[in-house]
This record gives sequence, C-alpha cells and structure tokens, in this order.
Amino acid sequence: MMNSFYNGISGVKSNSFGIDITANNIANVNTTGFKYSDAQFKDIFYTTITTQSTNPAQGGYGSGAASSQVVFEQGSPVASDGEFDVALQGKGFFGVLGADGNAYYTRNGSFRRDANGYLVDSYGNFVLGTMNPAFTGINYSDRVAGLMGDYLNTGTPVNNGFTVNSNNSFSIGTTASQGAIKVPVNMYLPPQVTQNVKWSGSLNTNTTTEVVKADLDPSKFNITKTEDGKYVVSGSVSKEDVFSAKAGDRIILNFTDDNGVKTSFEATLDENLNFKSNELDLKGLDENSIKLDTAQISTEQQKANKDILESPIYNADGSKSTLRVTLARVLPQEGDNIQYKAIAQIYDSNGNAVGNPTEGNMVFDKNGALLQNNITSIANPNGGTINIDLGSPYDANKPGSGYSGIYIKEGVEKNVITQQDGVAEGFFEQYNISDDGSIVAQFSNGKNAIVGKLALYNFINEQGLVAMGDNIFAATANSGDASFIMKDGQVVNTAKFKGGFLEQSNVDLSAELSNLIVTQKAFDASSKSITTSDQMIQKAINMKR
Repeated sequence: MMNSFYNGISGVKSNSFGIDITANNIANVNTTGFKYSDAQFKDIFYTTITTQSTNPAQGGYGSGAASSQVVFEQGSPVASDGEFDVALQGKGFFGVLGADGNAYYTRNGSFRRDANGYLVDSYGNFVLGTMNPAFTGINYSDRVAGLMGDYLNTGTPVNNGFTVNSNNSFSIGTTASQGAIKVPVNMYLPPQVTQNVKWSGSLNTNTTTEVVKADLDPSKFNITKTEDGKYVVSGSVSKEDVFSAKAGDRIILNFTDDNGVKTSFEATLDENLNFKSNELDLKGLDENSIKLDTAQISTEQQKANKDILESPIYNADGSKSTLRVTLARVLPQEGDNIQYKAIAQIYDSNGNAVGNPTEGNMVFDKNGALLQNNITSIANPNGGTINIDLGSPYDANKPGSGYSGIYIKEGVEKNVITQQDGVAEGFFEQYNISDDGSIVAQFSNGKNAIVGKLALYNFINEQGLVAMGDNIFAATANSGDASFIMKDGQVVNTAKFKGGFLEQSNVDLSAELSNLIVTQKAFDASSKSITTSDQMIQKAINMKR
C-alpha cells in the first residue's frame, strides 16, 4: 500500500519536470533561433513479488525524468531589416566568442556592428569567422579624407580607414584560426588606373549637302566693253580656287564705283569651269570709275558630321578624366578610299583640355575595312601613357582583319562600343551576406569585396551541447569538439546563410499547448493516486475502531 504513495509522488515530480520543459518552450516561442526541448521520462525500479509462476510478478516504484532532448529542427526564416541579420538554412551553428574568452555556439543570427566596428551578437559576443588577408588599414590622402568625411557625414575629414583587394580569394581556415570579424564603414577602394582604351563598331558615313559661297580673285577675270557701252565678264575657276567647283555653279560679280554705288550680276560655270556673262548694263554706275570689286562662287558641298569617341579615364589620384577622339571625314572624297582626320585629346572633370593632343589619320577601303591608323597612344598628363586601340588594319592573310575595331558601314547609324581597363575609386556603401557566409562590402564604383567569412560549426552529437542561456550552447565531451565539414581539402557548408532573414523559434505552439494539457492531466492523476492511497489507509485504520 505504501508503494502507491511513492509512485504518486514520483509521478507528480516527473510531470512537474514535463510542465517546466513545456512552459519553457512556450515562453521562447518568439526567441530567435530557439530550439524546443522534449521531456523524456523513465521508470525507476521494480520489486519482484514472486518468480514461481510462468511470468514474474513485479511491482513498480514510479517514474522519473530521464532527459530533456533539444530538437534541432529547422525554424522558419522571417525577413529582417538588420544589415547583418542572417539565418541558417540547414545544419550547423554560428560561433561567438564570449567575454570569458570561450567559444559558444548559436542559431541566433541577429548580429550588429559594435562601437569599434566588430561584428557582435545581441549580447555583445564577438561573431567568429575569417577576415580577408587583403583587408588592411591605410592613411588617406587629403582629397580622399575629405570625400570620406562627406560620405560618412562626419563634418570633418576622415584621415584613415581600411581597404581590401576586391579580387582576392581566400578560404575559411581551420576551427582554431577563427577570430573576431571587423566590418568598418570607413572603407575605400583605390582606383585602377586606365592604361588601355579600345573602341569597336561602325561609324556613320552619311553626308549632307549645303550651299556655300567662296570668294574669288576678280583680278583674274577679263572685262570687255561692248560697242553699245555694256560690259562682258569672262574667266575660269580652278580646283585650286574651290575644290568643289562644278558645272552649273553660279559666279556672283559685284561692281562698284567711286561714288559707292553697287550692283551685282551672275554668270554660270560650264562643264570646263569657264564662264562668260551676258552683256551687263552698268548705266547706274559712273563709267569712269566702274570696277569689278569682288566675286564669289556659290556651290554645293558635301558635309559630314564629326564622329566623337569618348571613354572615361581613371587616374592614380582618384580623379576622372575623359579621352575624346574626334574623327572628321575628309571631303570631297578622292578615289575609293574613305579618309578621316583623327585628333585625340584628354579633358579634365571640368571639360577643359589638358596635355597635348595626338593627331593622325584613319583610312578605310570601299568595303569599310580599316586600312591605316596612326592614332595608337596619348600621353596622360596625370601620369603614364594610354594605349588607344582603334583596330588592326586589313591583312589579306588574316580573315576578319580590318573589322576588329572601328570600321565603315554604309547606311547605318554610328554604333560603337567603348572598353577600358580602369576602375573608378570606390567608397563603402553597404554590406550583404551571401549564401556561403561571405560578408560582402559594396562600393560606390559598383565593385564588391569580401571582407570576411562567417564560420559554420558542426558537432558529432548536437544533443551533447549544453544550453548556457542567452540563446547559446557550449560544447561538452558528449557533443565532441566543434568542427568543419571537409571534402577534398575544402570546407563544405552544411547550411546556407540567408542574409536579411532571421530564423524563428521552432516551437509549435499548438503542439506545446496540447502537451501542456496532457502533462497537466498526468499530474492530476498522479496526485489523485496519492489521495486515493491515503483514503484506503484511513479506511484500514478505521476498521480497528
């Protein structure tokens, strides 16, 4: 009879343990990265009453708490606005360095930057990972210091900070080499100086026609007076006078006298570029002082628009210039080849020409292939030389040659691609965390650089970890040491890092409330067995009375 008292008491104790576990789960339903625990129970020991029968007769001595098993199921990710918030999707743990110098492990990826620029968790523990070896401190020039102050809104120049090689690749290292990660905002990428510029594509060869007037030397013309007092002017025009002169062009003859009276007449060039005017009546002028004062030719000329090729130029001091190559088609065209006069000039950020220009010519054949080009480089007044690649001249032994750079294509608009190997200076803008745990800094020049990588720790036995509060775990002999998963000498992540998200608690509130009801009923039943045993003993005592 007395055993039932002890059984009831053990049931009350063990179910109290179960209620504690369930209540803790419910209390942490909104705790980031929290993993719920499952209460495990066991029977205690038995008394064997008899073994004489086929089956032994045994009496039990109640139940007890066996363990609380942490269930490391994936929690749902939820979007977050924190710059360094990150959720793990898969197995593994973040590592943090506590104030006591020991490493701890967590699924809570709510990270931030502390006053010294280090990445820490919500409790000020340093987040563990590997810094980029190319991440270094530098002193800024006066110009960069002023610009950095403007970017950071400090009101004063920022004289020193950090830089990182955007092309540097590195591995996460070993578990023993992990340390605190620095994520500063005073970061600067020096410019990559432009050394080579290449243009490729087609030029616009379309031309327009315009009427122009050119002065002629009237002293070269013959003036004859007729018997009836009129005048006839004759002469010729050569290509040396006006290259575009042709049959049908008008010759304008301007007469005057000493009294300042003026009158004009016209004549027309014949196919030999000769002209002879009609008999001109100059009665309004003083016949004693009549003279052919000036003469002009009115002719049509072809006009081609200038093609301008431009490319940004990045200098060692961080300034930006512009390289401009102006191509002016030589008209009228002689023969089948098309010729351009080329002038290369560098301009500063204010649009002022700096340094000396480079002049040359480009010649194309009737099919548009480049035949000749002598614009190949220009001295940069900011230092160094810029190589200019406008294409390789046509070579009958090289298929496709003559079209690798600039070429001519009739009837199409200008379509030229500019390439240059320089990169502008970059000022830090923001951080992102990629799927592999890389902490990526984005810069104003469009470049990205990996500042560091977050470590992802794994354990042989996750159940062996011991909860330390503050949502962190400590390794034990049962869990084994924290380790990285390796394959072919490389670290393999067992989870993805989802930047901009946090992992919610994996507590299922409906399941926990159901467990609470069941545990409560078990507690009530155990307490009932105690009162029932008490009533039975009281009844037996009363029988003596």
